[in-house]
Amino acid sequence: MTIEAETLVELTEALQQRGLVLVSDVHFTRAPYRHDHHWVCCVE
Repeated sequence: MTIEAETLVELTEALQQRGLVLVSDVHFTRAPYRHDHHWVCCVE
């Protein structure tokens, strides 16, 4: 699953909405990175 947000706060909130609250809950296939003024992360 790929999640995009304009800020890290929005990215965190989007993860929390999917039940991923703690860093240990999140299994990143790619760590958050900046792309075209957005934050993007890929999670399992």
